[in-house]
Amino acid sequence: MSEAPRAPNSIRRHLLIFLSGSLCVMILGATLVTYFVALRSANDAYDRSLLDPVVDISLNIRNDGSGPRVDLPQKALEALVYDQLDKVLFQVRSERGDIIDGATELGAPPPIATGEHIFFDSTYRGAPIRVAALHATNGFTVQVGETLNKRNRLVREIVLAEFVPTLAVGAAAIALAWFGVARGMRPLEDMRAELLGRSPRDLRPITNVTVPTEIAPVTEAFNGLLRDLRDASTLQQRFLANAAHQLRTPLAGLQMHLELLLRGELPQNVRAEVERMHSATVRASRLANQLLALAKAESAPDEGRPLEVIDLKAVGDAAARDWFSTAIAHKIDLGFALERAPIEGDPVLIPELLDNLIDNALRYTPPGGAATVSTGVRDGAPYLSVEDTGPGIAASERSKVVERFYRVPGTSGDGSGLGLAIVKEIVDRHAGNLEIDARGETGGTRVRVRFPALGPLAQRASLA
Repeated sequence: MSEAPRAPNSIRRHLLIFLSGSLCVMILGATLVTYFVALRSANDAYDRSLLDPVVDISLNIRNDGSGPRVDLPQKALEALVYDQLDKVLFQVRSERGDIIDGATELGAPPPIATGEHIFFDSTYRGAPIRVAALHATNGFTVQVGETLNKRNRLVREIVLAEFVPTLAVGAAAIALAWFGVARGMRPLEDMRAELLGRSPRDLRPITNVTVPTEIAPVTEAFNGLLRDLRDASTLQQRFLANAAHQLRTPLAGLQMHLELLLRGELPQNVRAEVERMHSATVRASRLANQLLALAKAESAPDEGRPLEVIDLKAVGDAAARDWFSTAIAHKIDLGFALERAPIEGDPVLIPELLDNLIDNALRYTPPGGAATVSTGVRDGAPYLSVEDTGPGIAASERSKVVERFYRVPGTSGDGSGLGLAIVKEIVDRHAGNLEIDARGETGGTRVRVRFPALGPLAQRASLA
């Protein structure tokens, strides 16, 4: 059986649990210490006052002809054992242990040396009491007990007086610990946000400027992994670019020879085969060019050309000259509605982006249709848009057509499925936004690319 998935560990949770638990244990320990200190203090204070009636009674025991007795008026005796909060009772025992006077239910005290006194805990009618006992020099034992109301109240007051400030300090310490742990974990959150904000192909190392010393080894190891991945990706892209570049020359030569061959006199069956070979060669040439463009778009940002201020209107003007003859050959009305739209971009990749969009529009728009290229600024963001009157792209397919070598099932044409993938790579490279939707209710496709607005310095440079 497979093991159940473990809950993810959290350093923050462990730290907070440890700190909070430690503080709670310390508060509990301080409360217990305060309780025992308060109990001892209360006993010391009230035991001394409890001993006074014991001494007074022991000094007033008389042994006459009628036997031993307490020689105190009833009022005086009641005054000695009076208390507002507690029940106080006394007992006098002879040297043999016989009860001479007082509460008969009060138990006998422990053995006491003559002339000594002790304090001990006992019970009276099921209630706990504190007892002071004295073995007088005349042989009599006197004990006075009282219930614990005063003592318990004093203990509660002392414990509360100590516990409430301690609890407040503990709560403040827990809040400070929460804040301190959150602040201490902020570099990890910043690193996480930085990694999540990167594109999948951004393999730049993590800077160690804000990395805590404790996780610096982890960062270094992760940077080493990124470096290895970057080297492997660079080798792959270099191989792809070199292979595509090397294929362009022989394919161009083969295409030229096939075109020369088609100009001559050929039997009909041979001409058909040569035409198919020519079409396949044209597709292979375009695929090589697109693979080369894809390798350029996927190159690491710091390995490419520096970004420049580019006006999308100028890019559209150049595309109009390049694609005019192709549009006529396809019998498609290619229009341009160009307004000034400066962006900061790669001077090689931005024209490649527009060329792929126009090429897609011309390939999938039937003869007699129309395609329109427009540029401008909307809501402060420069944009580039290409619309066509082709069959359109279903909503369920729009997220898939930007994948490499993906073609909508049933689509006519000889595309390779790389055009929009290249566009997506270039858009991501420029932190732009690619939108694919329907041109209108009558069908067609509209592909719009929104670019980040220029900063103040770049705007001044574009106006210069």
